Amino acid sequence: MNIWSAVYTGNRAATLSLALLFSIMSLRRRLLNNVQTVVAKKDFMMDSIEIENSTHVLIQPKRRLFLRRSITGVAAAASVGLLAACGSQTTTTGSTTTTGNTPTATTAPMGLALPALSDTKSAFTEIMNDETAHVTFLKGALQKAGVPVRPKPTFKGLMQADLDSFAKLSQVFENVGVGAYLMAAPAITTKAYLAAAGSILTIEARHAGFLDVLLGKPVSDNGPFDKPIMQADIVKDVSPFIDSLNGGQDPSASLKNDGDILNFALLLEYLEAEFYSTNVPTLFK
Repeated sequence: MNIWSAVYTGNRAATLSLALLFSIMSLRRRLLNNVQTVVAKKDFMMDSIEIENSTHVLIQPKRRLFLRRSITGVAAAASVGLLAACGSQTTTTGSTTTTGNTPTATTAPMGLALPALSDTKSAFTEIMNDETAHVTFLKGALQKAGVPVRPKPTFKGLMQADLDSFAKLSQVFENVGVGAYLMAAPAITTKAYLAAAGSILTIEARHAGFLDVLLGKPVSDNGPFDKPIMQADIVKDVSPFIDSLNGGQDPSASLKNDGDILNFALLLEYLEAEFYSTNVPTLFK
């Protein structure tokens, strides 16, 4: 039995279906006509746009065609959507959006993450090598200047029980180093030594910043301008870790010249280099 036979034989269900189909087709035609009218008007308006120098803006035909097809496609999709609406459900669970039976995974934004302390072996190895290089450099600078190089002290209490205590003490040493170079820099009279001290200072600051952030502390406790640490405070901080100076100058003595300043800095670099060489190979296996 065809559609017209169904109508004339009183098949009520077929009649209602046919009426619904005609209504949808009529709605689709009206949507298409309205869209084409809007696009035509938009084309006219866009072709008439002028910029300040009275030069007409050229709307590329391909772009206009793409716009017309895109909007017309929306209208066509709308009519299809009316037929499919009865059988389509959209639910969102967690980060997955499901339409009908087709799941679509959404991608969560990626965030920056600090490494776990146990994953920082390469960073601490780099810091250890930097401190060893600082020792070598300062000894060479003193030798070239004809200044007696202080002997390496004997240290104590540097071995840490775990990574957490190691990182915390490392953070203290690095920040003390930054403050020490800031204290010494204004007193250095030789330009070459001053440049070298500045170069070491920036590396110490990089170490300190890394450790501050790693331990969840402010990058700088002093805000945008760092502050020097006084010589007496530095000596107070490092003295508990010095067992013997082995004949070297008392670090609390007055720093009278560039040689004294470099030897004072060398004491701190000896301490840091020994601290890392003692802990890094043992704690990061």
